[in-house]
Order: sequence, then C-alpha cells, then structure tokens
Amino acid sequence: MRALASRLIIACVLATANGVLGAVLGAVPVAAQGSTHVKTMPPRPPPTAEKAEPRSDVKEPTPPAQVGPVVADAASVTGNQSLTRLALELTGPVEYQVFRLRTPDRVVVDVSHVEFSIPATAGRDGKGLISGFRFGAFAPGKARVVIETAGPVQVEATRLIREGARGRHRLELDLVPAPSVDLSEVEMAAARESAARLHIADATPAPAPPAPKSSPAAPRVPVIVIDPGHGGVDTGAQGAVGVEKDIVLAVGRELEKVLNATGKYRVVMTRSSDAFVPLAQRIRLSREHEAQLFISLHADSLEARELAHAIRGATIYTLSQSASDERARRLADKENAADLLAGVHLPTEGTQDDVKSILFDLMARETNGLALNFRQLAAKRMRGSIHLSRDPQRAANFLVLRQAETPAVLIELGYISHVDEEKQMLSQEWQRKMAAAITAAINDFFATGSSIFR
Repeated sequence: MRALASRLIIACVLATANGVLGAVLGAVPVAAQGSTHVKTMPPRPPPTAEKAEPRSDVKEPTPPAQVGPVVADAASVTGNQSLTRLALELTGPVEYQVFRLRTPDRVVVDVSHVEFSIPATAGRDGKGLISGFRFGAFAPGKARVVIETAGPVQVEATRLIREGARGRHRLELDLVPAPSVDLSEVEMAAARESAARLHIADATPAPAPPAPKSSPAAPRVPVIVIDPGHGGVDTGAQGAVGVEKDIVLAVGRELEKVLNATGKYRVVMTRSSDAFVPLAQRIRLSREHEAQLFISLHADSLEARELAHAIRGATIYTLSQSASDERARRLADKENAADLLAGVHLPTEGTQDDVKSILFDLMARETNGLALNFRQLAAKRMRGSIHLSRDPQRAANFLVLRQAETPAVLIELGYISHVDEEKQMLSQEWQRKMAAAITAAINDFFATGSSIFR
C-alpha cells in the first residue's frame, strides 16, 4: 500500500513538472512573434509594364542593431521602356523621400544617414527610362540620388525590403512613362523642404583656421578661399576611371597644405570633404571671410569623344558678361547648372539683377583688373610645370566668380576626358606640381600688392 502511494506521488510530481516545462517552451514562439513587422515581397520577376503587386507583411527575427551609418554598397538598373527599376542595396533600413523635378526631368531620392561605397563610375550607363543617375552627400544627415530620365516618368511604386537575417535592405523604385510631369503638391512640398534644409545648413559656414600670428603693426594676413568645385551628389565631369569632384578636392587639399606651410596666408576651404556646397554658399563664404583672392578649381571635359584624345591642358578663367569664345560660354553654362542638376533651384532673377547693377559694375572694375593680373601670373607659373591648353587665358560668365569685392578666378586643371591627362591629374606628383605652381602665382600676386584690404 505504501509502495502504491509512493508511485502515485511521483506520478503527480512528474505531471506537474511536465506541465511547467510545457508552459515555458510554449512561450518561446509567442516571444518570437513579437519581433518587428517588416515588408517584403515574393521573388522578383523581370520588370514588366504590369503594376507591382502589393506585398504581404511577415514576421521575422529582429536583426542586429545597425552600427554606424547605413552604407549603400551597390546599385542596379533593370527593365525596359515600359517599366524601369532602380535598386539600391543597403546595409540597414533607412528613411527616404521621393519626388520629381522638371526641366530637366529627374526623380530625386533623399535618404537619411547613408554613406555610399558604390564605385564612382556607377550610374553612368542607363537603361530603359533611366539615362543615368548620380549619388552622394547632400545636406547634414541626408544623402541624395538624382535619377536622370529620358523623358517624363511616373513613380509607379517604391519599396524598402528586408533581405536576410543580417539587417540588409533593398530600396526599389519602379518608373513608368508619363505623358507629362505635373508635380503634385506633395512633391513640391518635399522639394521645398529639402531646399530649406540645405539653406539652414548653409547659414552656418565652417570656421576658417586662425590667422598666423603677427605683430599689431604688421599688415593684415591675406585670406585666400580655395573652392574645390562640385562635391557630394554633384560629381561634375566624369573620366574613364575618376570624377571631377575627387580630383579637384585632392588638388585643393594639397594647395591648402602648401599655402599654410608658408605662414603668409589664412586659407578658407569651401569644402574639405566630399560634400555638396551650393554656388551661393561658396560666394557667401568668400564674402564673410573678406577674402583677398578666390580660386575655384575644376576639371574640364569634352563631350565630343572623337576629339577627346587631342584636347588637353589647363585653362584659367576670369569673369566676363560676354564669353571669350563659344567653348567658354558652354562651359560656364554647364558649371552654372550644378545646383539645378543636384536638385537645387538656381537663384531668382532678382539675385541675377544684382550682377547688372551699377554699384556692382563699379566695384567689379577694380577686382576684375586684379583677377586678370592673377590669371596672367598663374598662366606663367603653370606653363613651366604642367600642360596648358592652346588658349589658357579665357573669360566667361561663371556664377561663382560674381564677386564684386574679391578678385576671383576659375582654374580648369585639365581635361578629364583625355585619358592620359586624367591619369596625370589622379597622381599625387602632378597634384603637388599644380599646387606648387598656383602657390608661386599667389606669392607673385601679393608681392606686387595686388590685393584689396578692407
């Protein structure tokens, strides 16, 4: 009887234990169901004219937290004239905003806190409705992809899809033809919001390094603004392996280093990294720092590829309402459109009218004479170090040179469309030679008293 009672007690204990264990194990699936909801889609067929199917919500384990900024490490364009898809591969989820712009037709994708590790040559060749795209930093905390389209398009669908268990995502945009582009109120508001954010960032320029120490009786130290053109989403001209924005930034940094080593000048860089800087902010930096010389650095490119192997050499430009030749006029138009192509509106006609004012003309006469002097000195110094174009001293109506108070020049370092010259411009040895030649011209310029001190 005692044995039977003992067996009954043991059976009850085991049953109780199994019930507790079953309750614990049964809680595991419930906890897993509490993971973040994400949107995904079935395997992708080749793009067609059919409208994208709605995606279903599924539940997956929460991926590891993203460490550092999200990186965009690949991009692709697929499809045809009926439907074209741009896919951006990301290391994590992002917030994004899509809107269209007109004249020219573009689709803009703003993504928050993203860095790009995509090759600089990506986006040159389009497909279907996309003729090409550019990408890069745009404003603090914001990156931008600008999609150039072959004509008016409609954004048929956008998707942010989680891929795998490592937190990777893919951002997809499907574009379809449209008879015309009538921007919606939402798109116009997004464009205005984006521009406003950029202008807020412009309002606080980066401080310049302190001026070299000098005695109270010593002359004021000249302030020189070095302006590496383009940057961020604005890549500038494209070569066989590189892009303009990287070459001019490398030369600008080298020039800054050489000038600072002399101890004679205070150098202000309009950008020291791969950042987008609007044209108006570049001029504003020059004015706020009361610059005595403004040097904008660029790399030229020849659209006619059949002549690209024959045209090379550096050119120095000064401001003129009338271009010195047709080539100079086309180049100025291209450089002046940098903000427009990056998705930023150009200055209004009211701002343009300032250039034509009598006061500007009177003030610009003196500074333009000094700019012409520096142009001549730079051509002389550069001739002994690097190859110059056939007519190295030219003039055109560049927006960035419209500075009544400061002598300003724009230097096209060479032709990135010339394969051999591009290789030279990418080399550190050539960059040092160019920086040394420009520094020698600057020394000559200030040795003759060619400066404006206010």
